[in-house]
Amino acid sequence: MKYFIAVILTMFLASCAHHHKTPEHHHHAYDKQCAYSVSHGNLKVQGEAEYKAEHGGKTYFFSSSKKMEEFKKNIEKNIKSANKNWSSRINR
Repeated sequence: MKYFIAVILTMFLASCAHHHKTPEHHHHAYDKQCAYSVSHGNLKVQGEAEYKAEHGGKTYFFSSSKKMEEFKKNIEKNIKSANKNWSSRINR
């Protein structure tokens, strides 16, 4: 019985990752825009899949390894700034 429940739970979690289209569900921060750029006020720089970092249950994408490393140096401050800039785009 435990095996059956584990299999069902695994199937549910795996299927969940594939049928939702919103970035929030997938925990991709800033619609995969470069988190460093967003934290510095530029919301239009696309992040690249090869430059990404996990933090606090979210995936942050970057346009270069240099920007990723700079962002990580003070990650909490950069996330706070990026969140502020990202949420302000709605009010523009």
